[in-house]
Amino acid sequence: MKVNHNTTIFMGNEPRERSAKSVDASGLKAAFDPVAQKKAQAQKQALKLVGDVFANDRKMDQDLEGRRERIRQLQQENGEYRRSIQDIENNREEFRKNSGVAADSDEERELQLLAKEKEASFAGSSVRLSDEEREEIARIKEKGLTQYQQDSLAMKEDERYFAEAIHKGEQEIETENAIITGTKIERLKTHAMTDAQKEAEQIMQKASEDIVNLLVGEAKDHIEEEMEEKKEAAKEEAEKREELQEKVDAAKERKKEQEEFTEEILEATRGQGTGATGMNEAQQEIKDMMNKMKLIEEDIKGAAVDQNV
Repeated sequence: MKVNHNTTIFMGNEPRERSAKSVDASGLKAAFDPVAQKKAQAQKQALKLVGDVFANDRKMDQDLEGRRERIRQLQQENGEYRRSIQDIENNREEFRKNSGVAADSDEERELQLLAKEKEASFAGSSVRLSDEEREEIARIKEKGLTQYQQDSLAMKEDERYFAEAIHKGEQEIETENAIITGTKIERLKTHAMTDAQKEAEQIMQKASEDIVNLLVGEAKDHIEEEMEEKKEAAKEEAEKREELQEKVDAAKERKKEQEEFTEEILEATRGQGTGATGMNEAQQEIKDMMNKMKLIEEDIKGAAVDQNV
């Protein structure tokens, strides 16, 4: 239900009509309803709790996806670097052929050993030289390198940039994979969403208990208020009965006095003569007295009626 209000605002001497606004009555009711407030507050708290965990999970998912994307990028770059190295090796092989050096010649064998030494010097290289190979390389260098060997080794040196870039990429891939694995393991340990849902249920349960206690308290206050009203009503009824009883007692007292007075008149009449005038006066006095007594009797009846009511 909505309540529409038209509000007139006076600016100086001229009234200006403000556009009608709609007010949600249910919202107003909730604002003054403690039960609705308690329920709404609990729902808001529970939703925020679950929402925060969901947002954190979403952020974590985005972070993991970003790391996976970075791994794919590094793998692609390393693939390109390896192709570059292969291109250099192909060029060295083409250079050998063009130089007229046989693949099984001593010059080529010595070159392969010298190229192995160079590759072993690349950062992150897994190539290792034996003691015998080191001694052989020392003899080759002491004898001196051919021009072909020097040129081919210069081409081999061009592989250093790509080989070391591959090594850095593999290190970063390893780090990213470790973070992804660690995050997954941590998630399995914490159960953040499950814990948040349980906590949210506890919040709603606590709110339900508070609402029940609130309603019980209101009911208790209402009962006490009704009892107090009944006590006040009973007190007023007792006061009314007491007042009526006083009226009845007063009427009875007047009736008794009148009866005594009547008896005195009758007694006095007996002492008078039998003359007509005396009898008439006595009879008139008795008649007047009886009328008064009748009025007193009506008062008593009326008082009794009021008491029954």
